[in-house]
Amino acid sequence: MSSGLSVAEVLANLEARLAFHREQEAFHRQQEAAHGEQAAHHAGEAETVAKHLEGFKTVALPAAALATPLTPPPAPPEEEPDLGSGKLLISRAIARVALAWPEGEPFGASPIAAEVNRRFAAKLGRTIDSRLAAVTLRRLNAAGKLLLLRAGKAHHQALYSRGARKGA
Repeated sequence: MSSGLSVAEVLANLEARLAFHREQEAFHRQQEAAHGEQAAHHAGEAETVAKHLEGFKTVALPAAALATPLTPPPAPPEEEPDLGSGKLLISRAIARVALAWPEGEPFGASPIAAEVNRRFAAKLGRTIDSRLAAVTLRRLNAAGKLLLLRAGKAHHQALYSRGARKGA
C-alpha cells in the first residue's frame, strides 16, 4: 500500500490541509457573527412591524367591513314567457331564442338548437336537432328578422346575426 510519497511530502500535504481548514473555520466564524448580527436586527424589526400590524388590523378591519358596498340581492332567475298553454310550438321557441341572441354576435343552427333544448327541456317532448333549427332560421331570414352572414354548404352551417356583424 505504498503511495510513492515520501514522509516529507505527506507531512507537507497534511500541514497544508490543516492550514486550509483552519482558515475556512475562521472565515465561517466571521460569517456566523455577521449573520447573527443581521438575524438580531431583523428579529427586532419583525417584532416592531408585528405590533403595528396588529394595531392596524384592530382598527382597519372593522372599518373596511363597514366601508364595503352592499351587494344587491341576486336577480330572480329569468323566466321564459309562456309560449301558450298546451303543446309547445318548436318554431316559436327557436324564434324566441334566435331573436334574443346578442346583437351582432354570429350564430348557427347548432347553438340555437342547444339553447332551445336547454331552456325548454321540460316542455319539449324530445330534443330538437340543428336541422329543425336551420329551417326556422331560414324562414326568419326570409322574413327580414335575421341577417345571413354566411350561406350554408355541405361542410358548414349557415351563420346568422341579429343586426350588424360584430366588429363591422
